[in-house]
Amino acid sequence: MLGGNFAIIGLCIAGGLLLVLGVVGIVVKVRSAFKNSLLGQIYNGVKNEVKEGKVGPEDFSMKQEFSTPKSVSDLSSALIPRINKDFPDLSLSQMQSAAQAVLVKSLDLLMAMTTGNNGDTIDRIQTELNACGIGVTRSLSEELWHKVGSARAEGKTLIYRDVMVHKGGINAYQKTESTVEITFQYSLQCLQYQERNGTFISGNRATPTQSRYNVKVVNILDADRLTAEDIKGVGFTCPHCGAPVKHLGTDVCSFCGTAIKTVDMRIWLVDKLVEI
Repeated sequence: MLGGNFAIIGLCIAGGLLLVLGVVGIVVKVRSAFKNSLLGQIYNGVKNEVKEGKVGPEDFSMKQEFSTPKSVSDLSSALIPRINKDFPDLSLSQMQSAAQAVLVKSLDLLMAMTTGNNGDTIDRIQTELNACGIGVTRSLSEELWHKVGSARAEGKTLIYRDVMVHKGGINAYQKTESTVEITFQYSLQCLQYQERNGTFISGNRATPTQSRYNVKVVNILDADRLTAEDIKGVGFTCPHCGAPVKHLGTDVCSFCGTAIKTVDMRIWLVDKLVEI
């Protein structure tokens, strides 16, 4: 009888060990599968970032202003008829896309030019922005260059990652004796933060920051308002004789009398980018 009890106890112990080993095996397999999965790789990546101090608790604060795209004040339906009346051949959709490209490229340049001092100059800003499908004023390039210089002086890197524009529209239209101004407003998001020597100092690296920008595009009707650098940057010349066009509001070349299409996109210049 006693021997039978021992046998039963032994079987129970053996069964328990097998059950434990089975559970351990399942856990090991599950952990291995999780580790090799995409979710597991993301988890391990974030874990290492936290361990190395690259990501902190502030990066995981999901606030309403971060998660919801900002609205834009789009007055296109009211302003497009006025603009079309003044400039019937102007492609507003093309201008809006080009102005958006200048905005995104400006953020890209701020990040690239503060990541390292590679001998960049203001001319790089002017050249790359002018390649966006619309000209830019020299003053805009100078403003961006000043931001680059200030960040470099403080040893900061300005990060704008994964930029995504949600929406855009015409926000304002003003016409004076010397200029015509069209303001586009855009809502965008990106991972926006600052680093110093690779160490996080401010912003949010995990949750996109929602922003709203005004991009002002001008048409200079008064040549006195346009500097020689702006004319050089735009590179607008008479299509017939090649002479530089200094009076961008005129309809004919002052040298040869050839008609000039004043709605040429190179005559319109992006003058300001303002976060609001």
